[in-house]
Amino acid sequence: MEHNEFCSRILALDGSIRFVGLVDHLGSLLATVYRKGLVPLASSEETAKYASQAIFMTGALSGGLNSKVGRLQYVVGKFDNLVRATIPVVSGSYDKFYLMLSFDVGSNYLPVIEGKVLRFLKENRIPS
Repeated sequence: MEHNEFCSRILALDGSIRFVGLVDHLGSLLATVYRKGLVPLASSEETAKYASQAIFMTGALSGGLNSKVGRLQYVVGKFDNLVRATIPVVSGSYDKFYLMLSFDVGSNYLPVIEGKVLRFLKENRIPS
């Protein structure tokens, strides 16, 4: 399974998911998929920039305190026009990849993240 197919399978988990991206630990966007018919709010350049910034911030959030608070499971930001989530994906002993998702603003996104996306990640490996 390639990266785009991996993201497409996550997109298909719930109708409230607008966007799925796969980012490496350096902040490079490896794959992106959008819900069919969706007009993205950001350009591809803006999405790539956001991905890089989000990975930097996610790494800063999880660094150093892991032994006390545990491993970061996900970060969610709610904006006026959408909800964004960043989920570190363990590959080996460190977070090699990050999953980036956006949801419709009125959606019930936490059950989707916890009940569908995290379960999918546990049952499926990211293609190398």
